Amino acid sequence: MLLVKINTRSLWIGLVVSAASLGIFIASPADARQANKQRRVSTEQWAPGTVPRNTPPGNVVCWTPCGQPGAIVLGADPDPAIRAQLLRDASRYFGGGDH
Repeated sequence: MLLVKINTRSLWIGLVVSAASLGIFIASPADARQANKQRRVSTEQWAPGTVPRNTPPGNVVCWTPCGQPGAIVLGADPDPAIRAQLLRDASRYFGGGDH
């Protein structure tokens, strides 16, 4: 059997320091202020037929003519390949492939 002698003074000092640190941590106030940063709007949060502000018109993809009342907005993306994919996917649901 291996006997290990523990220095009780070091044990008590460590325990007191740990308890004091935990007490300070628990007593510190939480910062509950709201962040000043604006949240980014994802495409899933758009209202149907709308586009987030400051979106260049060339990045918007519509099934019907954009900018008119009742326009069917499919989405907006700066990548032309993504815009083409939006149109391809929509043709499955709206019919026709001429858009």
